[in-house]
Amino acid sequence: MRRTLRASEAADVIERFLDGKELYPQEWNDFIEGMKVEQQAEPFRKRCYELDPLINRPGGPDPKALEELRNLLLELRKI
Repeated sequence: MRRTLRASEAADVIERFLDGKELYPQEWNDFIEGMKVEQQAEPFRKRCYELDPLINRPGGPDPKALEELRNLLLELRKI
């Protein structure tokens, strides 16, 4: 059974994705597709899932979606 990520650890995953420094190649996909996170971080994980098609795509990310992801990271860091 996998452990539940704290909000700060979920923020770390997002930050590593933004920086292109994931711990392993599928870390981002594992996160957005249902990695267990603390209850207060779950809405953030779900929003990342919704943003994924706009930011994790061939040809580069949508600038507005990327900005939203950065703002989401800042909000998550406040928890």
